[in-house]
Amino acid sequence: MLFLKNILYTSYLFVLAPKLTSHIIGGVAANHQACTKIPVTASLSTTSAVHTDENSSPVEMTSNDFNYKSGTSSVAFVTTPDDKIAKKLAHGLVERKLAACVNIIPNIQSVYMWEGKVNEDNEYLMIIKTQTSHIEELTKWVRDNHPYSVAEVITLPIEQGNLPYMKWLAESVPEKK
Repeated sequence: MLFLKNILYTSYLFVLAPKLTSHIIGGVAANHQACTKIPVTASLSTTSAVHTDENSSPVEMTSNDFNYKSGTSSVAFVTTPDDKIAKKLAHGLVERKLAACVNIIPNIQSVYMWEGKVNEDNEYLMIIKTQTSHIEELTKWVRDNHPYSVAEVITLPIEQGNLPYMKWLAESVPEKK
């Protein structure tokens, strides 16, 4: 199962990588930090990472002042019919602290089966970074505010990442207790 999840995630990244470099919400250029200019305040000189296989404990990454446990944050994917709706949803998610950051990628082609026939549409893809504990509430909010009768909300756990970014994500969207 982990193998299939990793293939899905990697496939998304390979397909989206060229588009990610130039289309990020808020007009942030690709050579800058996406979503925010996060100040680097954490010292990573004592950073450690523990890697495990799928039969072991989750990955844990630590620095002097931050500890990230694999899977406590997630990435959600949502498609929309246009940029106006994508931006409206993105702002709502960030304002409600259901997401730390939302990237919007325009002009993706979606081919899908709907009501017994193959459809092809131009859509926008939202890449949403959040805490895993907020996925249910995030999904409900998207469903309640999305024009599609069946809104796509799929999520993948974040196993590892840049510690200062993971710390910023955790601070921006505090975990539900």
